[in-house]
Amino acid sequence: MRRLKRRFSFLPAQRIARVLACVLLAVLALAQSESQIESDEVKRVGSHITCQCGCADNLNCNMSGGQCHFCKPARTKIFEMQKAGMSDSAIIASFVNQYGASVLRHDPNSFFWLIPYVGLALGLVILGFIVRRWARRPRPATAAGPAAEDDPTYMRYRDAVEKDLSRLEQ
Repeated sequence: MRRLKRRFSFLPAQRIARVLACVLLAVLALAQSESQIESDEVKRVGSHITCQCGCADNLNCNMSGGQCHFCKPARTKIFEMQKAGMSDSAIIASFVNQYGASVLRHDPNSFFWLIPYVGLALGLVILGFIVRRWARRPRPATAAGPAAEDDPTYMRYRDAVEKDLSRLEQ
């Protein structure tokens, strides 16, 4: 303790106590505001604002542990505006005025659950049209039917086949 007194003898003890108290209060104030900007009220408003750091998430993004260059100051600003008594829509409008319409993050539509069913129904309708069109197309003539005995081409090939077969039998 005597060494400290000698080293800091140029500073009065009261002054050291005041500096330590200020540092302690600053640490406590920062810790308190950090938990406040992570509150549910701030996150509720932050979910309507798109982060501008490039992560394509809302202000509750996890870039750098939620401390990206845009999110932390924006959450602090939201907390200050809420403390001033502004409504959620007024805070969001303030961000839209400052950063443009691209900062606004719309809520999902309430009919979002219909998309898979509409897609399935559309796929079935298209498949029905394809099958119906395929079933209606004219059938190509099949060569499996009996050949006409009076066709000269048929007779020529039949004679050639029989001649070849007779050579094989010999």
